[in-house]
Amino acid sequence: MKRLLLMILALGFFTSAAFAHNGMEHVMGTVTAVSATSITVKTADGKVHTVVLNDTTKYSKGTTTVQVKDLKVGDHVVVHAAKKGDTLVAAEVKVGMMPMKGMSSDMSGMKMDHPASTTPR
Repeated sequence: MKRLLLMILALGFFTSAAFAHNGMEHVMGTVTAVSATSITVKTADGKVHTVVLNDTTKYSKGTTTVQVKDLKVGDHVVVHAAKKGDTLVAAEVKVGMMPMKGMSSDMSGMKMDHPASTTPR
């Protein structure tokens, strides 16, 4: 009886985890190549993923909608993709600054540079 209960709980946990991402896989990293039909992303652990882009792929930078032509090598991205066989097909590509280690909030809207004439105090 305990085994059955544990199996039901485990099945419920794994099912809810799958629905939490709506069946999507997430690829976060730096763009190493981009074309009209694919984007290649290198993740923090050094893995390289090529994700297919199509007519339904959406692109955004912050709250602004962008286009595939706006993606550049070196951009930090989060790609939400559906797995189709061995291929990842992008549903959405979000371009922007990745969170810094140890930071608990998004700092993408902060201006981090200063004019050259400004002297430290």
